[in-house]
Amino acid sequence: MELQQIEYFIAVAKLEHMTKAAKELSLSQPALSRSIAVLEKELGVVLFERSGRNLVLNRYGRLFFERAKLILKQIEMVKQDIANQIDPSTGIISLSFLHMLGAQLIPSLLGSFRQRYTDIRFELHQSSNHELMTLISNSDCDFGITTPEFVNEPFFWHLIGNSELFLVLPLNHQWVNKSSISLKELQEEPYIGLKPSCGLSFTINKLFETTQIQPNTVFHVDELDTVAGLVSAGFGVALLPKTLGLQNHPLIWVKVEEPECELSIGVVWKKDKRLTPVSNIFLEFIRERYPTE
Repeated sequence: MELQQIEYFIAVAKLEHMTKAAKELSLSQPALSRSIAVLEKELGVVLFERSGRNLVLNRYGRLFFERAKLILKQIEMVKQDIANQIDPSTGIISLSFLHMLGAQLIPSLLGSFRQRYTDIRFELHQSSNHELMTLISNSDCDFGITTPEFVNEPFFWHLIGNSELFLVLPLNHQWVNKSSISLKELQEEPYIGLKPSCGLSFTINKLFETTQIQPNTVFHVDELDTVAGLVSAGFGVALLPKTLGLQNHPLIWVKVEEPECELSIGVVWKKDKRLTPVSNIFLEFIRERYPTE
């Protein structure tokens, strides 16, 4: 059953005349008659009875007519809802981001966007890297903000910034007076690591692979805040970005001089997905705020 068949049926039901309905629909009478016949065959019942030159609904036709009007009404409501969501002035942008970005980057980014586009709303999803890319792949989110490790050919990725990674130490650690350190010095030091569910884990693991370091990892955890807490309690050291939330922990932050330790963050979206008008507004804002050239 097609929507067009329902629309044709409603026209005939209202006008009670095949020729008049065909004229209103800008359709030939034989084509309209065939459409109604196919609909009746699918339903297994006749919907109209003849009354002189007119066609009137029988009891099956009246039942279908009431339901058909509701179907068209629901479709119009859905079309309006979608139009509202993609409207460049008042639409909704679905945005997924890594958990570690929720305390600082996301509020700052959305705050700046809202100053310019006050009526555009966001639907937010905090996700792991894998979950985020699945949401983007399935078109359940318009954009994601993540590290580049999972971004491959089906996706675009726009760099929005790099955050330096520091070695964090407990206050009583032997290295507290160091102004900088080489990553290779961590070889035997107890280390607090991250599970793959945290986006930062891929960046750090790549750094260790590049420098051929096998850290003495004593814990693997999900959240950066947990890492900071374990380090401050003296269980080991870790690599972390110097975000506002993590600076609340009693830690020593030491610069890593070799190799360069940075976390790259960017916006990802699907190449073959047609961007809505409101999504284009957001992407223009990102490119203007974070130019790559």
